[in-house]
Amino acid sequence: MIGEGITEYYYFNSLKDEFTQLNLRPMYPKHSTSLEDVEQEIDKAIDRGYNLIFCVIDMDNKKDGAEKQNYLNLKKRLEGTWTIKKTDQTYTIRFIENERCTELFFLFYFIYTSRHFQDQPAMLQELNKRCKYEKTEKFFKAHSLHQYFLNHGGSFMDALRNAAHSMKEKEETGRDHTYSQMAELFEAIGIKQNDS
Repeated sequence: MIGEGITEYYYFNSLKDEFTQLNLRPMYPKHSTSLEDVEQEIDKAIDRGYNLIFCVIDMDNKKDGAEKQNYLNLKKRLEGTWTIKKTDQTYTIRFIENERCTELFFLFYFIYTSRHFQDQPAMLQELNKRCKYEKTEKFFKAHSLHQYFLNHGGSFMDALRNAAHSMKEKEETGRDHTYSQMAELFEAIGIKQNDS
């Protein structure tokens, strides 16, 4: 797992206690969240022999202009399954988008919404109605994020269902806001939503 920042790193680390069968290796670019740094982390993961590489991407700053085009170019160039000819090593790269940001998936632990949030602070305010979440490293170090959401009445299975529903609605309506591909990521690593 490659995240653009520390939020993803701490969240995926917090899943290790519950999903012990998984060998999650969250990584994030140090001191920067540029697409070039994400690409460098992808190269490092390939060099280490990983065969399934997910890049968890916040879409709030990739809505238009050069940043959007740079992201689309990177995704088009790297996403897919590839083979290194010298070694026959095969690996798959997937980009997992969250619009506005990964915290939308955290909100999905509590409720489903398709509301268009003007900015990240507006979405974080909605999350804070459910739990006292802070987007700070100090907070992340003090709390196991996954367990924190469960302890405050959230449900991981609801988050998976809500994320999948957001993608279904996005596809059906063509909306470009308030969606998360996180259910696809978890399904690919063997954690599926139950339909009960």
